[in-house]
Amino acid sequence: MRALWLTPALLLSMIACAADRPVAVEAEREGEAAAHPEPSVPRLAAYLEGLESQGFSGAVIVERRGEVVLRRGYGLADRASRRPYTPETVQTHGSITKQMTAAAILLLESQGKLDVQAPMSRYLGEVPADKEGVTLHHLLTHSAGFPGAIGRDAEPIGAEEYLEQAMATPLRFAPGTGFEYSNVGYALLGIVVERVTGRGYEPFLRESLLLPAGLADTGYLLPRWEESRLAEGYLDGEPWGRAYRRQWREDGPGWNLRANGGLHTTVDDMRRWLAMLRGEGPLAVEAVEKWTTGHVSEGGGDSRYAYGWEAADTEAGRLVAHNGGNGIFSADFVWLPDAELFLYIQGNTSVIEASQLRDALLGALFDPGFPLPPAVAQAPTADPARASALAGTYNTGAGMLTLRSDDVRLLAALAGQPLLDALLGHDAGDRERFEQLNERTEQILRRLEAGRDDALDGVVGADEDAPERARRLLGVIERDGGLESLTLVGSAANAPGSRFAGESPWSTYVRADFGERVQMWSLLWRADGTYRGTSIGPVSDAPRFVLVPAGDGVYTGIERQAPWRLATFRFEGDCLVVGELRACR
Repeated sequence: MRALWLTPALLLSMIACAADRPVAVEAEREGEAAAHPEPSVPRLAAYLEGLESQGFSGAVIVERRGEVVLRRGYGLADRASRRPYTPETVQTHGSITKQMTAAAILLLESQGKLDVQAPMSRYLGEVPADKEGVTLHHLLTHSAGFPGAIGRDAEPIGAEEYLEQAMATPLRFAPGTGFEYSNVGYALLGIVVERVTGRGYEPFLRESLLLPAGLADTGYLLPRWEESRLAEGYLDGEPWGRAYRRQWREDGPGWNLRANGGLHTTVDDMRRWLAMLRGEGPLAVEAVEKWTTGHVSEGGGDSRYAYGWEAADTEAGRLVAHNGGNGIFSADFVWLPDAELFLYIQGNTSVIEASQLRDALLGALFDPGFPLPPAVAQAPTADPARASALAGTYNTGAGMLTLRSDDVRLLAALAGQPLLDALLGHDAGDRERFEQLNERTEQILRRLEAGRDDALDGVVGADEDAPERARRLLGVIERDGGLESLTLVGSAANAPGSRFAGESPWSTYVRADFGERVQMWSLLWRADGTYRGTSIGPVSDAPRFVLVPAGDGVYTGIERQAPWRLATFRFEGDCLVVGELRACR
């Protein structure tokens, strides 16, 4: 099983059936016990403790068969005051807001005040001709054709101006003919809520759904939390601040964010929200079914989009989930009803985003062979100022380590094949192979920089269209614009449990510099040496270690993915020593 790339089908095939089935089915479950292991909360706890030592900060709550089996905070909610992150800490959960907006729409439908199959024009007034066919159902399922966004989250734009801009924005496709995740659609649904009820979005949501379900700590402004409960956010190790009131209007965020994201909450409130999915809240059972049933394919695998939820149906049961975030604050809500398992996690750092951990968290729960990161002890004298002073670029002559401070830790990005070989444990066979892959990659990069569609000639499978595949990469360069350079970082083996394990045995990493923006390209290779594809992500996708202070000038380095290799880093003046390697500023 691929530990970090679980599809819903693979994941759910491992999960035991629900406990409240008839006796005959229970007998089946007993016979299947070996094939479908019980979730291991201790393994999950160990995984999170390992992430905490690497810089994760946030909170998690896990319920199994109606009982809370894990509820804990990790790291710091505020590094300046050293205030710990606890289950009571409040932060935004991003796009998980969408399921709450969808619930408000369904509640109004159950009251006879609207119809999700009706055109949005019935509630928003006259719309342009190209949008006359857009229904509320299309908005709820991201199938209306609106783009992802039409402005910055923090822009304090009002409803009327937002509506005018949305109506002037061309659709990407005819309503109902495609899927594109869209904040615009959910903002429009929030305006529908206000038009139909004659009330503000947050007051209606709070009084009609949140308080009846017991969610007193969820909202934009109305919960009136104590300042000491709010989390600070951290972007690439630097203080970012709070999403709360960030350029908001007097009554909450502007409409680029309102109703599609930005609600603040706690892990405890999100567990209370779970009762809604079980039909125990203000929504009728029929509405809950419509709310959580997948309606539109998301374009890959088994996942379909419901109303503010991602849903997957398999022979083993259902997965109902949604994540959210702004790249700093993030969260994920996961419900596996047939396993009677609920998990919610939120966090306040971009270094380890809570919204990106779902597969790993479920792997730790259900896969006995899932590789767990080590929980490395931190020296009691650890000092953020010391880490900041050590940040910078260290050159070995055959590669570079770029260190960035993250509170008391240092994040080390590696560049240069000899450096990767030494720190990632590559043997002689690997080194010979990686030399060949690097030569091949250098040729590809120079051709791409020249705009040539023969960039992949000779490196793809015999039955593949090399020019067409190269044009896809050239399209990325053209779309992003302003390419300054493509720089080889080096190649590495994709060890079991690592990000691309199961996808490819080897990756070659390339830094794509677009001036103010930098991407990390991961070129994936097949076992026969042919090109499989390219994953494009943030620069943090580069091979890297996190350095945890262990004593005076000594740090324990942990590889940031499985197999979680360890190394000792020592600072000597302006130099950094790792084994036989010496790198200096």
